[in-house]
Amino acid sequence: MKDRDSSNSGQLNVLPKESSCLRDKTILITGAAGFIGGALFRRLIGYGLNVIATVLYPEEAEALRAQGHKAFVLDLTADESWEDILKGVHIVFNIAAMFQEVEFGRELYEKANHLGALKLAKTAERRHVERFIHCSTVGVLGDVKEIPATEKTPYNPMDIYHKTKLAGELAILNWAKNRPNNGIIVTVNRPAMVYGPGDLRMMKLFKAILSKRFMMIGSGEVLAHLGYIEDQVDSFLLQAVAPRESVHLEIFNIASGEPITLNKLVSLIAEAGGVKTSRLKIPVGPVWLTSYICELLFKPFGVKPPLFRRRVGFFTHNRAFDISKAKSYLGYNPSWSEKEGILKAIEWYKKENLL
Repeated sequence: MKDRDSSNSGQLNVLPKESSCLRDKTILITGAAGFIGGALFRRLIGYGLNVIATVLYPEEAEALRAQGHKAFVLDLTADESWEDILKGVHIVFNIAAMFQEVEFGRELYEKANHLGALKLAKTAERRHVERFIHCSTVGVLGDVKEIPATEKTPYNPMDIYHKTKLAGELAILNWAKNRPNNGIIVTVNRPAMVYGPGDLRMMKLFKAILSKRFMMIGSGEVLAHLGYIEDQVDSFLLQAVAPRESVHLEIFNIASGEPITLNKLVSLIAEAGGVKTSRLKIPVGPVWLTSYICELLFKPFGVKPPLFRRRVGFFTHNRAFDISKAKSYLGYNPSWSEKEGILKAIEWYKKENLL
């Protein structure tokens, strides 16, 4: 799927031949106001497909409706029924999740990432949805000890987000194993470190580097595996059209290119922005301890702390993944290099006055 940057073009694009079967489908995307869900939504709308968005807040739904789109509010932590929202839907992309809301306790994470995701899958089956593509995360493998990690690498979730995403992934797959052989198709997508136009999470790293305020925590020799947003969207579409025998009950690690060290990543961002970075490195221990104390201090007030352990993990955990299964089973062929993707990301940040 070589429809480069179609999700951000605002123009009607040509639906790839391998996805032509989607023309007659109604497609629902949860988390359509987020980075990944939003990119998928715009790509499918750009193809002229019949797409329904679900978002967390009423104002987000109203904004999409004002643009002529179909949108509903769907909160994965809510006890309400979602039967009406899924009526007539053929394909569900479940992208929604509770992510960096570290000020909340485990119960809400469980409701959203585990129990809510499972409830959505079960509701989809009752509404005769044909295919359920669940977005998990390579983070369920944590600080990988097997490099590169495959889909069979032992789980090693490191925090509440990854632990509840793992619980959701396992619950959905275990439930799906007992569905009829000709019933709903269930498949799992595990994105790596997704970035590109529209992303605000990695923007903090870009901004620190390009403003010359970045200092490496630790050695910088741990591995990172990036996934450009357009490649990530391609992988979802391939899972939506692949034969049942290729995707049902299957998990796919998704990334672009090869793993690189954090030192290399920082160097690529600095080079693309025309700046030089400091060679100073901060010891991990004091930063980790500070982040832990921040979490403890801010939690009683329900406020997100300025620093938390999950962010420190970015500098200490190896992330390197084997994507050969996606290539073999789906025909996935990532086409964005780190250099290309980083340039596109910087271009978007500047356009939006975020740098």
